[in-house]
Amino acid sequence: MRPHKIRPALDALRVRFGEYALVAPELATDGVDVLWDYSKTQAGSDLMVPDTGQQVFREIVQDYVTYIAYDGRYPRSLELRHWLPSKVVVDVRRSFGQPIFNGTNVRVADVAGMLKAGEDAETVADEFGIGVSDARTAARILLGRAA
Repeated sequence: MRPHKIRPALDALRVRFGEYALVAPELATDGVDVLWDYSKTQAGSDLMVPDTGQQVFREIVQDYVTYIAYDGRYPRSLELRHWLPSKVVVDVRRSFGQPIFNGTNVRVADVAGMLKAGEDAETVADEFGIGVSDARTAARILLGRAA
């Protein structure tokens, strides 16, 4: 999701739902836009892009919609589905909320940094104890190239 889409959506959500809309369980993303899920409220069953008010066809984006996992009242983690087949999560309790490979404390940015420095994917995977496909995913997503 592009950062320039987050601020307008957050501003619209604050006006409509209050200061703490960013931690609401109705907040979702399809990897492209910030979405507000009305099916979790009494207002209806639609998904909406908050800053434009445009409704989204749930049937089309359902496979891509991601929700934040909550630990009681506060956000805990988010699985980044566009990284598949690698399982990458953002967990506020680990690595300062930076994306990591699930089941490890390996930051995706560290893997991409070694690849950018010229190391091959097999060496990087061995160094961090992750799969070669995970190292290649980091290169594809963060560096925009195959490893």
